[in-house]
Amino acid sequence: PTGGGPEHQVVYKKRPFGILRYQPGAGMKGAMAMEIIPKSRYPGDPQGQAFSGGVKAGYVVKSINGADVLSAEFGKIMDLFDDEVADPRF
Repeated sequence: PTGGGPEHQVVYKKRPFGILRYQPGAGMKGAMAMEIIPKSRYPGDPQGQAFSGGVKAGYVVKSINGADVLSAEFGKIMDLFDDEVADPRF
């Protein structure tokens, strides 16, 4: 993934964030949100945080807790997120 578009900051309060799938960039560097849970079920729903925060499929993860991760290894980014969602479709 490469940045370049306008920035969109989202602050997550707890896990899970509501992103079902990420995709790595070329060479397994960087991360892009690919599938977002499309609703918030109730006020404060952790799985609705990405949707409520305006995250869209294709958004590139630029930083986590202020640390730039645009060129970080995909696995490291996933470890930093520590965000595992039990996919409700399965």
